[in-house]
Amino acid sequence: MGTTDVGADISHLSGPERAAILVMYLEEDTVRSLFERMNEAEIRSIGHAISGLSRVEPDVIQAVISEFADDLGRSLYLRAQGRAYLESVFPQVLGEERAHRMLRSIEPVSREGFKEVLGRIQPGALAARLEKEHPQTIAVACAVLGADIAARILPNFDMELQVAVVMRMGRLKRIPLELLEDIEELLGSIDLDAGTRHTMAADGNKLVADTLNGLVGENKDELLGALAMQDESLAGEVTRHMFAFKMMATADPKGIQSLLKEVERKDLALALKGAEGPTKDAFFSNMSERAAGYLQDDMDAMGPVRLSDVEEAQQLIIACALRLEDEGKLMFLGGEGGAGVVV
Repeated sequence: MGTTDVGADISHLSGPERAAILVMYLEEDTVRSLFERMNEAEIRSIGHAISGLSRVEPDVIQAVISEFADDLGRSLYLRAQGRAYLESVFPQVLGEERAHRMLRSIEPVSREGFKEVLGRIQPGALAARLEKEHPQTIAVACAVLGADIAARILPNFDMELQVAVVMRMGRLKRIPLELLEDIEELLGSIDLDAGTRHTMAADGNKLVADTLNGLVGENKDELLGALAMQDESLAGEVTRHMFAFKMMATADPKGIQSLLKEVERKDLALALKGAEGPTKDAFFSNMSERAAGYLQDDMDAMGPVRLSDVEEAQQLIIACALRLEDEGKLMFLGGEGGAGVVV
């Protein structure tokens, strides 16, 4: 560390001694985290310095902390000079292989980088690169590429592999950097400068639902049915994500009337608080004027409601609607974004 004009003269203190004073000032959890990032020799050096310290005056502590803050500020400024500095210095200090690993560990990853480059490749060509890989690798690739491209890739696989892939897609929560590197190497060299983080979030169930909604023809029905045979719970979650509440506006009037007999008025009122106009009309137009008035009063009396509560109520009604559809008591007459047209 450098020198500082704040507080006592600390020029006589060695580097380990200054580090020891700083460590003793920090909280234990912070020190534990710090030591986890140091090698044994560095920890031992600081430990020896700590054991050799006698009383440390407050102005000395202040000077050490001030010096550390100054050095940290300069470090942050240099870091802002850009990646070019790292690419120039790291290979000289760490060697080529270790420098590459280090740069990749701090390099943000861009989902858009993958999609921009690979979205121009024919789905069949992408599938050909992926089909010999493990289903988990394919699932991660589909998550990175997005549902639109995944829906164009999946039909190129046989049904057994499609099911294996979507099952693993459904379980994805976060994708670590290491897996993203594997996908990058597998699918081609891609510039990933514009990204944001070392792991990529993935909502597995929604990803599968969006992918299945992007399929066309019988493949959607067949894949969803095969998924249900393997994992009924996952298929149920995916189906609920596939079905947007606005699809209720496409239900037949007789089906809506059957649904109104099955659901609680308080659940319906809560669900409709977050609904669009056509969806609300689908229910109100199939109720008596008196019942519609009571329902509207319930909605007005609720005041502001939490989005999570609205979504939970909507899911209850969706589940009931899908059950009635299975029983032949409700039909969906078309429209985009829902599962009712495919299950």
